[in-house]
Amino acid sequence: MELTETGAYHPIFPLIPPSELKRQIRINKEGMRKDLSPIFESKGIFCPEMAFTGGVAAQLKSLEYEWTVADDGNLDYYGLANPYNKIYRQNGFCVFLRSRLWSDRFALDNNNWKHGKDFVDQLVDSLMNWIGRDDGYVIIALDGETFGHHQKKFNKKFLEEMFDALEQAQSEPENEIATAHLSDIFQMSGANIAENPKFLQVSQFIPPSSWSTSRKDIERKDYFAWWKSKGNEIQRLHWLLLNLVLDCVRNTEGNDELERDMDKAMYSCQFWWSNIWKFNKNDPNPGEIYKGVFNLRRILHKATKNDNNKEKLEQGEKILRQLVTEIEKNRHIFLGEF
Repeated sequence: MELTETGAYHPIFPLIPPSELKRQIRINKEGMRKDLSPIFESKGIFCPEMAFTGGVAAQLKSLEYEWTVADDGNLDYYGLANPYNKIYRQNGFCVFLRSRLWSDRFALDNNNWKHGKDFVDQLVDSLMNWIGRDDGYVIIALDGETFGHHQKKFNKKFLEEMFDALEQAQSEPENEIATAHLSDIFQMSGANIAENPKFLQVSQFIPPSSWSTSRKDIERKDYFAWWKSKGNEIQRLHWLLLNLVLDCVRNTEGNDELERDMDKAMYSCQFWWSNIWKFNKNDPNPGEIYKGVFNLRRILHKATKNDNNKEKLEQGEKILRQLVTEIEKNRHIFLGEF
């Protein structure tokens, strides 16, 4: 197991101001040091939902991190190869690429694995066909809730079988497969070994993406459509409200409780529930959207009460009314009630 750092309350890094990105990372590190060890520190960082841009890479490098993980699902759109024997670097910052192909075989359950060993056997065969006996790596990354929750059959027993099979495969010379920490692979790369590194670091443009970004999103340059999509009026108004409240709170001095409330209000799920794909599936969950919206309203009232800023309060209430109208309009449309 290897722990990385991240944003404390799961914000989408490319969609929040740089000052808030830095703040979320600091809060998370403080929590890790409190709960785990006062000297906890990682040179790797996980961007929530793997939401990545070159600008985020530059910010993370400025905070002295060395690597993160992005998704390889749309590299071919730009004519880029999926790396296995090198590490791409953007703005001087190393970006590992997770395999969407292999990750989706778990997430979408589009396989016929009955046992953990079935996965390992297929992985070994695939790697031998792809890279032969060359040095290489493949990264599989998913939400923890995939295993045993979203995909019931990938439960504790399956995982035990999988890791037992990986351990067994590691001891078989003809396979030469092993698990590794990403920091181990980084340490074998060109930036850290003067001669004959196993994995070269190569300067390369990496397209903006998340692990949910589709080909259609790329074509529309709508890279983070699940949280802030072009043409999604609910999300536009929701972000307008959040940014107004954020401005009010950060300009209110001496209220630590209010600051903490705002930090927590940056979470991404409130926007995810209003993405157009959820509505199109007739699965709207306005309760989760309203939870985030009315939490922002509560914070706005506290912030404007402190400095008696009636103009900001009225502006926020106007946005909220528009937002509620848009949520209900879309909910009824997709439920077939209009």
